[in-house]
Amino acid sequence: MADQTTDQERYETIDRPFYEEVVAPILPAGVLDFHAHIWRADQWLPPAAGNRKGTGYVVTERDYSVEQLLRDARRMFPDRAYSAVLFGQPTPAVSTEATNAYVAVTARAHGLYPLRVLGRGQVPQEQLRKEMSESPFFGYKVFLPWIGDNYAQITPEDMIGPDEMEVADELGLIVLLHVPTAKRLGDKRVQESIMKYSRDYSNASIVLAHCGRCYLPGEMKGAVGSLRGLDNVYLDTAMIMDPTVLGMVLQTIDSSRLLYATDYPVAAMRGRRVYVMDHWVDVVLEGYPRSAFRAASSSIRATFMAWEIVLAIQRAAEMAGLPPKKTRRIFYDNGVTVLRRVMDGRKLEAAPAPHKDAR
Repeated sequence: MADQTTDQERYETIDRPFYEEVVAPILPAGVLDFHAHIWRADQWLPPAAGNRKGTGYVVTERDYSVEQLLRDARRMFPDRAYSAVLFGQPTPAVSTEATNAYVAVTARAHGLYPLRVLGRGQVPQEQLRKEMSESPFFGYKVFLPWIGDNYAQITPEDMIGPDEMEVADELGLIVLLHVPTAKRLGDKRVQESIMKYSRDYSNASIVLAHCGRCYLPGEMKGAVGSLRGLDNVYLDTAMIMDPTVLGMVLQTIDSSRLLYATDYPVAAMRGRRVYVMDHWVDVVLEGYPRSAFRAASSSIRATFMAWEIVLAIQRAAEMAGLPPKKTRRIFYDNGVTVLRRVMDGRKLEAAPAPHKDAR
């Protein structure tokens, strides 16, 4: 980004007035971000030979500590209490053991709600059951067994299996899944997997990251109907900035199943995710690292993507005729309801109060 003085001037003259006039009136007193990442630089592993395909896909910060997350949250929600469901980098590029350990410790210290990065067959079931009962984790962020965008042949069953889902069902855990395949949630195999897991493990809360990765209206049109009647399946809004996509969701399933989410650190960029033909593109201000599907410009007015997600929800709610009270619940209450399902509320009751930095 530009030097700190220029960045602060932009914040004070462009971002903060926009927040106070346009964004803040939409929000409740507290914001619960249901999809945020943290990690440290020493958790990254050397690139594996032959496993470099797609490594330029959505380049992020090399180091993104919990302190930086909370600094970003304070800038973007300066007059709101902020809390987050958070996890590490869930790919083979990072040490899963190290990122999970860091998330567990920092969540306890800062009153946040951690998910454990976990893939199929990584932990024996009895060990997993014991650790999930006794640890601060509220569930799983399902491990992505690929690098970048090389995921077309993976299925949900390859990512998480019966052993992990049985534990999730017994304890009422959250299972946050980044669905695979090039067709995303529109893929019939993916839809069948989600329906089966919803039916067979009805006490688990299955959260589809990025609204099932349906960033475009055409993608959501062929996907959202499969979610009717799946009351334990939720959608998080991480990086969804198209009101038409979210309008389809709100017109098809109950608004209580939509959860505000950012995908920090990505949503800390100034810009907006749009679509061109059949793919999304992040249009951002100049100064961010180069990445696939990212176009930079110095000639646009732009503010934080986290706010563009807020505005997309608001516009979609208006299109769907959703009452303001239900719209505000998307930003906090809906997520708390999901957290309360974990171990019949015992996990939430035992969680530390939010750290002062999150207020």
